[in-house]
Amino acid sequence: MKKIFTLFVAAVAAVTMSAKTAESGSCGTNLTWAFNASTGVLTITGTGPMTDYSTDNFAPWYAFNDKVTSLSIEPGITTIGDYAFFGLTKVANKVAIPCGVTAIGKYAFDMCVAMPSVYIPYGVKTIGDNAFAVCAALKYVIVPYGVTTIGQNAFAFCTGLKDVSIPATVTTIGDHAFRNCTALEYLLDFASTPQPINAEVFEDVEISQCRLCILVEAEAEYESHPVWKGFYVEARSYHGVTPTDHILSYDFAAGAMTVTGEGSLPDAGNNLYSVAQHPSVLDPRFQVVTLTLSEGLTGIGSYYFSNYWSLTSVTIPEGVAYINTGAFANGYSLRSVTIPRSVEIVGDSVFGGCRSLKTVYNYAVTPQRINGSVFAEVDQSRCTLYVPKGSVPAYRAADVWKDFVIEEMPAQEGVETPSGSPSRGEKVLRDGMLLIERNGKTYNAQGAELR
Repeated sequence: MKKIFTLFVAAVAAVTMSAKTAESGSCGTNLTWAFNASTGVLTITGTGPMTDYSTDNFAPWYAFNDKVTSLSIEPGITTIGDYAFFGLTKVANKVAIPCGVTAIGKYAFDMCVAMPSVYIPYGVKTIGDNAFAVCAALKYVIVPYGVTTIGQNAFAFCTGLKDVSIPATVTTIGDHAFRNCTALEYLLDFASTPQPINAEVFEDVEISQCRLCILVEAEAEYESHPVWKGFYVEARSYHGVTPTDHILSYDFAAGAMTVTGEGSLPDAGNNLYSVAQHPSVLDPRFQVVTLTLSEGLTGIGSYYFSNYWSLTSVTIPEGVAYINTGAFANGYSLRSVTIPRSVEIVGDSVFGGCRSLKTVYNYAVTPQRINGSVFAEVDQSRCTLYVPKGSVPAYRAADVWKDFVIEEMPAQEGVETPSGSPSRGEKVLRDGMLLIERNGKTYNAQGAELR
C-alpha cells in the first residue's frame, strides 16, 4: 500500500510539474511566453519575429483561451504571428502592440471579442487577412502612417466599431475588410487619391449613414468614385493659422508636419489623459511621423505635441527657452530628442510615456533642474544622453539626468548645413556646442541659424 501511495504522489507531482511547464515556453527563436493563472495575464517577451500558427497548430497558450483575461506584449518583438491570439475571447484589457512590430499576421487577434481597443504602432506595414475580425468590442481603430495593406476581412464583423482612421500610405484594402461593421459612423481617409475598392469592402454597412472625412484637395476624386461616393462625404482642411499666428502645415503623404511662426506655442490644456483614453480619429496628430519646428519659437506650451503617437524624432530649435508640462508626452514612437542650449525650463512629464526613447541630445552646458516625471516610463538605463564637451561630470551629478547612459557629444563629422547652402561651412566648438559658420552666419548642428 505504501508503494502504491508513493507512486500516486509521484504521479501527481509529475502532472503538477507538467502543468507548470505548460504555462510558459517558446514562441519564436528568441521569444518566450508565460501565463500567470492567478492574474490571467499572458506575457510575450524577447526579440525577433513570432512563430506563425494555424488551425492545425494553435499557439501553445490557446489551451488557456478561456482563462487569459489580459495580454501584455513587451518591446522587442518584430512580428505578430498568424493566429497568434486567435480565440482569446476573455482578453479585456487595452492591448498595446509595441513599437518595432512590422507586420500583424492573418487571424492574429481574430475572435478577441472582449478587447476594447488596440494600439497599432508606427512601423507596421501590413495588417493581415482577418487580423482583427470579430473583435466586437473595438470602438475605434487608428491605422498608423506607414501601413500599406489592410487585408481581406481584417476588421470584418467588428460590430461595435464606430470610428476608423486610414493613412495616406494605404494602397490596398482587401475585400470584406469592414464587412458587417454595422456601427460605423466616421471613416477618415488621408489619401490624396481614393484607394481602388469594390462594394464588398463595406458589405452590410449603411455607408450613406457614415461620414467619410477626406482632404479638401481629394474631394472631386472621391465624389466620382463608384463606391466612395456612396458615403456622406465631408471634405476637411488641416492647414491653418492658430490664434497665436503660428501656421500648422501637414503633408499627409509624407507623414510630416511643419510649425512656423515666432513666439511661444500656447498651452493646449490638460488633454494628456482624455485624448489617450478617447482619441478622435479626426485628429491628424496620429499620422505625424516627422515634425519640423521653425526658427523664431521661444516656448512650447503644455501638452501641445502630446499624443503624437507616430512621431519618431524631434529637434527643438535654438531660441526655445522653456518646454511646458506634458509637451511631448505619450510619444510612443519617439526615439530621438534634441534639446538646444537655450532651453532653461523643462516641465513635468514633458517626455512622459515616450517608452521608445533611445537617444537624447542636450546642448545645455549646465543641466536643467528637472524631476523624475519628465522621463516617466522611459528606461533611462538603456537611453544614451549626449552632452557638451566638459559637461559629463555635471550631468552625472544631476538628479534624473544621472540615470541616463551619459556620453560626450560625438564629433559629428558628417553634419549637413541647411539646404541650398553653397558650401558646408566651417565646424567650430563654442562653449562645448558644435556650430557651423558659413557666409558670416552661425548655425547649430541641426541647421538652425543662431542669432
